[in-house]
Amino acid sequence: MKKIAILGLCFAGSVAAFAQSSVVKDVERQMKASPEKYPALLETLKPAFTDPESSQEAATFFIAGKGGFDYFDQLDTFKKIGKEVDDKSMGRAIIDAYGYFRQALPLDSMPDAKGKVKPKYSKDIFKIINSHYNDYDKAARYMWEAKDFDGAFDAWQVFVDLPNDPILGANAPKALPDSSIAEVHYNQALAAWQSNNFENAIKAFDNALAKGYHKKQLYDYAIAVAYNMHNPDLMAHYAELAYPIYGHEDDKYIGYIINAKIKAEKYDEAQSMLEKYIAADPNNAQNYYVLGILYDSQNNFEKALENYEKAVNLDPNNAQALLQYGRQISNKAYTIEDESGKLSPAEYNKVREEVINPIFRESIPYLEKAYQLDPENTRNALNLLRNIYYNLNDADNLKRIEEEMQK
Repeated sequence: MKKIAILGLCFAGSVAAFAQSSVVKDVERQMKASPEKYPALLETLKPAFTDPESSQEAATFFIAGKGGFDYFDQLDTFKKIGKEVDDKSMGRAIIDAYGYFRQALPLDSMPDAKGKVKPKYSKDIFKIINSHYNDYDKAARYMWEAKDFDGAFDAWQVFVDLPNDPILGANAPKALPDSSIAEVHYNQALAAWQSNNFENAIKAFDNALAKGYHKKQLYDYAIAVAYNMHNPDLMAHYAELAYPIYGHEDDKYIGYIINAKIKAEKYDEAQSMLEKYIAADPNNAQNYYVLGILYDSQNNFEKALENYEKAVNLDPNNAQALLQYGRQISNKAYTIEDESGKLSPAEYNKVREEVINPIFRESIPYLEKAYQLDPENTRNALNLLRNIYYNLNDADNLKRIEEEMQK
């Protein structure tokens, strides 16, 4: 009985292996006849990927890969003549097809029972991959338009990796120039950013930089991604890379650099860096503004005021410098007011009229202009102005500012 049972099991195993082999051949026939049915036929084929027998056959994965390329080709043809197609599906098919061919190649190089290697599919695999190399860039763009940003990232990754794939060796497509690959990495970074995959976005930005991509938007977008990651050090890193190239036309980079050092309480490093930048560009108002922020963060208000004033004199339309200069001036008035608390009423009124109120009035034009120039980013000027007008008993302007605050 035991022998019969064992024979029965062997027979069952043979039937299962034959069944999978039959499925593979049937799927191959159907894919040749109807490439558009690839997604459904692939699901039928997938059990063969893990079957002990068929998973060791190069044909299994070759059929899956070729079907994916044929599916892409057919849908791409439909797309060219104006038919509506599934951009995500055709893009994913060509990405997966490459993976299936990579699984087929080692199996196609296995020695037969006599120890000889007789590749059956490798030549076709190399030919198909090379003829479709540029289609990975095309597929990525299709997927981007379909808002499949993860798919676009993956397609571009294949496009980048193919020329250096060791499994293809000398049969790999010829590598594109670094400038072209840099552009692809940049596009990858944007795709990853769109899907909130910030880590991949940063890696792609770095890859683009390594290949020589140094356009301004890369630094700006990398800083934006680092901001989304709540990583001021990374923001400062890209700002430091950008500053030597674009610092003369965009003053925000220096702010990112110094903010990170202030947050880390590296005040000496920040000051040394700013002094170097000021020496190299003594008429750059933003450098003095940022130096004022540095002094402000250390409660050195006199030096802060001095540098805000320099920034305003150099650039009368620097809204942030105007805001901080006006704030520091008004703070002088509040400080004197606090120190006058022990004076007699008569003495206090005299100080108020002759010293405090004039200082408040001095601050007003700077705060008003700051808000006028950049209302979105200087709304704090309204709070300062409301308190100043209240202290000056200026009812009309107080009402005006409170109405503005309600908008």
